[in-house]
Amino acid sequence: MMRSNPTPMRLGRRAAALAGLLVTAGCLMVASGAQAADATDATAGLRVRIKLDVRGELLAPVGPDAPPLREPVEMAARFDFEETSPASPSGEPTPHPVAAVRRSYRDATATMRVGDTSTTATLAADARRLLVARQGTTPMPYLADGFLSAEESDLLETPFDSLLLDDLLPWAPVSIGQTWGIPADITAGLLAIDTVESGSIEARVREVSDGRAQVTFAGIIDGAVDGVPTHLTVEGSFAVAATDAVADDASTDLESSLYRLHGQVLQASADIRERRQASHVAPGFEVEAQLLVARTPLESVAESADEQAADAVVDHVAERPSPSSARVLPSRRRGAGGPGRVWYRDAKERFDLVHDARWRRVENGANGMVMRLVDRGALVGQCSITALPQAAAAALPTGEDVTRDVERSLAGQVVRSDAAEESDRADGLRVVRLSSSGTAGRLPFRWIHYVLAAQDGSRVSVTFMCEESMQWRFGDADRPLIAELRFVTATPNQENMPNQENTPSQENTPIQDDGNPPAATAAAPENGRQQTR
Repeated sequence: MMRSNPTPMRLGRRAAALAGLLVTAGCLMVASGAQAADATDATAGLRVRIKLDVRGELLAPVGPDAPPLREPVEMAARFDFEETSPASPSGEPTPHPVAAVRRSYRDATATMRVGDTSTTATLAADARRLLVARQGTTPMPYLADGFLSAEESDLLETPFDSLLLDDLLPWAPVSIGQTWGIPADITAGLLAIDTVESGSIEARVREVSDGRAQVTFAGIIDGAVDGVPTHLTVEGSFAVAATDAVADDASTDLESSLYRLHGQVLQASADIRERRQASHVAPGFEVEAQLLVARTPLESVAESADEQAADAVVDHVAERPSPSSARVLPSRRRGAGGPGRVWYRDAKERFDLVHDARWRRVENGANGMVMRLVDRGALVGQCSITALPQAAAAALPTGEDVTRDVERSLAGQVVRSDAAEESDRADGLRVVRLSSSGTAGRLPFRWIHYVLAAQDGSRVSVTFMCEESMQWRFGDADRPLIAELRFVTATPNQENMPNQENTPSQENTPIQDDGNPPAATAAAPENGRQQTR
């Protein structure tokens, strides 16, 4: 049975990932893509501070008829960053909503304890100035000239992301005590889940005083993440500017008790309880979380009353580390970055690659790793990458070599192999590709085997596998990953020899532990975010 490795930041999925945790929040329409915000409000920069505390239990399945293994978990995450809209070619701020915002992080740290083991994750110094694109209702952080690691992307995913907060506002004026519903796709984005299957979140104006509305929200949601059910209960509040609708537009015949909520949500808090099943790529959990968000306009030169209140709300979020004190990852991969691309570097710095974020790492050993391709909740395929022993210089593999090794290692499983393909890349690497088909766990499977080798003897083996029924969906997902794999350094010594105990599961490991093919999900969820997570 393949184990799911709950890294410090996979608290459920991102945001300090134990569970990409959580939150938010009918007769009035709510803006789902654009907010009724003033132009001056839309282009103003913000200082955003977030405090997220989580407590509960991780649930690890141990067998079909056995109760899950429970382990206590705690997580404390603190974020402090400035958020601004990129300038247009003319030099002026782009109109709201923008395709991406710039963020400069002063602090991004999460400390997690699972059982007796504590770990801390911090955003690296060279990744603290980044962009966040909004794809559907999914915020996607990325570097303009490089790539974030999966752990960094997980760390930066928080519920109630600042990019989505203003979508809580109603499109039309509301009165005190009146409620409006939050659309399902916005709810999914705010809660950092994939889809909303049932339930809803409703917001209500509690009071209006001194030009500011206090709004409460609550709801019970049943949704899905990575194809498994999750159940959430949410309640909280936020503050936003409010203007008397009649005073704002004398031509309207609205009653004076109606208010237009506008501008930016300045403060928000939420208490969330979530119960999520284990998935193909992460353990389940039952947790309670408390979230505090404070946003202050950057225009204020001196600390205003709003900023003092924000400091109190966030409870002195964290001490601000200087960039020199932040962690720096070794030799980050550089290039034209973009949303949805993830960087991985081998722990011994032998190889690295940039891959689609749908590939999710589930094992990470001394000599390689295992990833699973999850697309819209369906388990599509698996990839095992293993560093091989150093070979003699210039001893490049051939198609015959790879065919012979595969047929020997998969004896009794492979029933047919295609002709091997050999190619030499511009960077000098020899790439050998071999496709084969057979059975594993009594199910028909398709394998794609690669061996990549350098002139200095560095070698790596990559094996993809998918059920025959998923081959159409898998397509050519192997080729872009292989194209982005490269060797970092060649270190021909005993330290790099494989240790069988630490080597990830190889190609004869079935994708599905119970031998049953995963159920496919709808290609376009009706009540979910447009961007597959």
